[in-house]
Amino acid sequence: MHGPIRDQLEELLNGRKGQQDLDAHLASCAECSGELDVMRQQSELLRMLRAPEPVEPTPGFYARVMQRIEERGVTSIWSVFAYSPFGKRLALASLALAVVLGTWVIGLEREDGHLGSEPAITEEASFDPPVIGDQQHQRDVVLVNLASYAGPVN
Repeated sequence: MHGPIRDQLEELLNGRKGQQDLDAHLASCAECSGELDVMRQQSELLRMLRAPEPVEPTPGFYARVMQRIEERGVTSIWSVFAYSPFGKRLALASLALAVVLGTWVIGLEREDGHLGSEPAITEEASFDPPVIGDQQHQRDVVLVNLASYAGPVN
């Protein structure tokens, strides 16, 4: 197909008359007019394929599509727990068990004295004076304190 026809192909296919030189070219060139006729026939065939009005799906179409999607979906072991009454009951029972065990552990820790209030500092407690001196002397004092630490007296 030659250049002038190719440039204004859309206008020619819509049936608009072109300029005089295009009409003259189509009248003189059998190749271009033949191709343009084939394209017009194809255009008509494509127009015949269009539905005259929008087609509505039958009732229940979307429900059937969603059902097929769910049927083909991959099921995992977690879906049994997440979407079933058994899974919900299991989650609630686990939560209740965690609360009971947590309460029991906290009760044991309070009996042992680990979670009770911190021991009050009494006047009897002796505090070592701050260490003064050069760096080597301070290190020696800290090492002696660490080595001789006996822990709290109960």
